[in-house]
Amino acid sequence: MQFIATGTFSDGSTQNITSSAQWASANPAAASINANGVPGLAMAVAAGNSVITATSGGISSSATLTVTGATVTSIAVTPAGPSISLGTLQQFTAIGTFSDGSTQDITGTATWSSSKTGVASITASGLATARNLGTTTITAASGSVSGTSTATVNAANLASLAIMPGDATIAATTSQQFSAIGTFNDGSTRDLTAQSTWTSSNTGVAKIGNASGLAKGLTAGSSTITATLGSASASVTLDVTNATLESISVTAVGRIIAPATNLSFTATGTFSDSSTQIITRDVTWTSDNVGVATIASVGVASAVAPGIANISATLDGVTASTPLTVSSATLVSIAVTPASAVLAPASTLGASATGTFSDGSTQTITNSVTWVSSAGNVASVNSSGQVTGQSAGSATISAQGGSISGTMAVVVESSALVSLQVTPSSASVAQQTEAQFRAIGTFGDGSTQDLTQSASWTSSPASIATVSDIVGSKGLATGLAAGNATITAFFSGQVGTATLSVTPATLTSLTITPANPSIALGSSERFTVTGNFSDGTTENLTNEAVWTSSNVSVASIGTNGLANSAATGTTTITASMNGVSGSTVLTVF
Repeated sequence: MQFIATGTFSDGSTQNITSSAQWASANPAAASINANGVPGLAMAVAAGNSVITATSGGISSSATLTVTGATVTSIAVTPAGPSISLGTLQQFTAIGTFSDGSTQDITGTATWSSSKTGVASITASGLATARNLGTTTITAASGSVSGTSTATVNAANLASLAIMPGDATIAATTSQQFSAIGTFNDGSTRDLTAQSTWTSSNTGVAKIGNASGLAKGLTAGSSTITATLGSASASVTLDVTNATLESISVTAVGRIIAPATNLSFTATGTFSDSSTQIITRDVTWTSDNVGVATIASVGVASAVAPGIANISATLDGVTASTPLTVSSATLVSIAVTPASAVLAPASTLGASATGTFSDGSTQTITNSVTWVSSAGNVASVNSSGQVTGQSAGSATISAQGGSISGTMAVVVESSALVSLQVTPSSASVAQQTEAQFRAIGTFGDGSTQDLTQSASWTSSPASIATVSDIVGSKGLATGLAAGNATITAFFSGQVGTATLSVTPATLTSLTITPANPSIALGSSERFTVTGNFSDGTTENLTNEAVWTSSNVSVASIGTNGLANSAATGTTTITASMNGVSGSTVLTVF
């Protein structure tokens, strides 16, 4: 039972002071107060009476809470048998019927579960997220009594599919990762790679994993790759060449790591037709000293003990290697970022862990630590540090590495979300370029929270602009045609909007900075690219442009413009978009 304290002031005004008042229960054996750390939340313990008191500044008020001896005899879960559109939310409610004939909403105290979390997951507050096509049973339990509802997830709101990155060319024995991006009737876009059915028209040329989108080139030729979901489908052409692999470049950010930490390596192949290709997934990774470091098939090395191990990548008889040094440094502390956070139920936050070692070095160890929540019913955390608010209360999220740990404090809001604001309120972009919007929630106690990755996003009209509803890129809008579109964010019954103006300007040139830099071997350089448009405007296109390096044996470059050195020499770094390119020379000494 949630109690509310309302203060009346000398000027006649009133204010909700639930969070700042001091709460007490006269009979804790009957009922406790501030349950799960939530001010004013009383929890029934045993049959009896208790006086609940709130005090502020020497002024107090009381109410009597009676806890009956009635027991739950049945639970009704509503809505019954709902059909939920893919990627949307559904709030379930649990109504308990008690032995004295009374009924009560027990949504917040019931234990919620989904029989198929891959189809729909559900929080401790009964909020379900439709994740995949199919049917699941939603259950609310209290003690030995439970009630259920069958939920069906459909794709009725899917308007079209598109395959990224589009037509592709690879060499035989290498692979290409495709993604299926769905555009829904509300203008939102979501990654539907895992939900789609994938086929190859010529399995002798290329095969593709169903639901994975990973295509493997077999022999020279051409094949049509198709993704299908419901009544929507899309196709691209995959050309497989007979080019042979001539050399491999193995790169990583940093070459010295501490025991029990990880480092990701990238393998880039150069072929007989002068093309280059990331072949990290295709090579066979080995370590010549597994007592020092092991390496997984995806190129992630795990440090075991101090020493030096040569990490090698092999494909089609071609091998390249690079040394990895594991220091004798030991972990002395872990810092979790952010140190504290306020969440709403069903909202998420990505936590990161940074380790400080005995030699003074630091390293991101988010994926190496063990993540634990002190109260999983309040806030849960997965193996990659993503924290999800479940129900009102407080929890401590810990990142543990051996005997060392770091923590962050999480409070899940008990006050209601009162408004949602999308920022910026207006933005202007050229066609085929992007703008990032954020959703900021304001709660009844005056606190605010970034809900960008938790909100649902839509764009109208979808012919002018789409907006991503994919976790990690939510709120990222793409201009399609000249005109104005309304970008909308939804969360917990609140709505926020912003305007995106898409101009008819065309991209005329790209400028890369820094220009012609020089870096030491083993270090990296982050490039940015600015687009210059026909109307005189400029935009940062770093994350939208396609980056390439002319000499990957000297330096490779990632999709975000980060170049990693591999050997001394020079290479031309190029950014391309919409048929326009810009270049600069990187020197490694």
